[in-house]
Amino acid sequence: MIIIDLINHFGLKAMMRRLKGSYFYKFNFIAYWGFAIGMVITLLTTLLITGYPGLDYIKYRTYFILFGVFMVFYVPRLVFSHFVILQAILYLIKKVFFKKKDYKVKRNIRKNYQFQKLGLFVSVLFGLLVIYGMIWGKSYFKVREVNIYLEKLPSSFEGFRIAQFSDAHLGSFTNPKDVKKGLNLMQAAQPDLIVFTGDMVNNIADEMEPYFDDFKNLYAPYGRYSILGNHDMSDYVKWKNFDMKQEYLQKLIDYQEICGFKMLLNRNVIIKKGDDSIALLGVENWGLPPFKQYGDLQKALDGIRRVHPKILLSHDPTHWTEQVINRTDIDLTLSGHTHGMQMGIDLWGFRWSPIQFLYKNWFGLYQEREQKLYVNPGFGYIGFPGRIGIRPEITVFILHSKDN
Repeated sequence: MIIIDLINHFGLKAMMRRLKGSYFYKFNFIAYWGFAIGMVITLLTTLLITGYPGLDYIKYRTYFILFGVFMVFYVPRLVFSHFVILQAILYLIKKVFFKKKDYKVKRNIRKNYQFQKLGLFVSVLFGLLVIYGMIWGKSYFKVREVNIYLEKLPSSFEGFRIAQFSDAHLGSFTNPKDVKKGLNLMQAAQPDLIVFTGDMVNNIADEMEPYFDDFKNLYAPYGRYSILGNHDMSDYVKWKNFDMKQEYLQKLIDYQEICGFKMLLNRNVIIKKGDDSIALLGVENWGLPPFKQYGDLQKALDGIRRVHPKILLSHDPTHWTEQVINRTDIDLTLSGHTHGMQMGIDLWGFRWSPIQFLYKNWFGLYQEREQKLYVNPGFGYIGFPGRIGIRPEITVFILHSKDN
């Protein structure tokens, strides 16, 4: 924050040089630094008052809101600082390589700081985008239909509809109507089967309690199935002892089953339609360090070696790369976890987000030979209390035989 503010201070000072000594000039810098100092004091004071949230998931929202407020005011400042640096580099290049005898005479004309002026406009735009993401973007749900072509798909499963949602993070929502809105959209898609691919909560099972009735009202004729994600495993809470952690983990499993989800924890189930069948299997969270590897894929495959096609629910998409492709005959893997970083671009077939530098497979459909992976960008949010450009999604897969 200090580095950003110092860069912007010198940038504004140069841009406002002709107003030096005026009341506007002095007020501008007093306001800029006064707000920066006030922001730091407010953040630290709130953090001290809130303290360690422990098992109080409501307190976690305070941290998310603080992060959101920080982004509203410091994303624009960060953006502007880049324009200040770019402007300085531009004038340095001009001074070194395009030096003229009359430079000193014309320097005030040349130094009009157009990049910094553009930077002010762009930084305000980014600030508005952050506000939009926090107020509206986080509940701007999208139902995306994806056609999936599978070898050996039984004829009776032609057109079978599977609805996937992931990363609900129910404890983050402050307005229950947002969750209901997303679930209603999923139900309106008339799925034959509903699957959830992990991270129902941020930390503890209690986050599900306000939504029992909403989940119970979901209906799919061929059932609802769920797995656990990294947040579901309660690894981010300082538990007094291991037994207490296991108690809350079991509580989360029980809550999901009460709501009508059948848990696929390193196990499988056969979905039958008439005389035909497909295999649905799920694993507990499996990820590369620092994430733990609870999932046991071989255990989940037990007893279904000859059943095709196979559809795997695995929260972290890195599992597909590390253990699924070229090592198993799993046809389709459904994952989540990345959230698409909750910010990026998803327009007209073009997708970009900073998260792609951490995850090769971060959003959408991927394929290696005949094996497919779909990464859902998530239903909820965590950390930043909003979404910019990457909408919360319910994905509806329509199964087709590859021979059709």
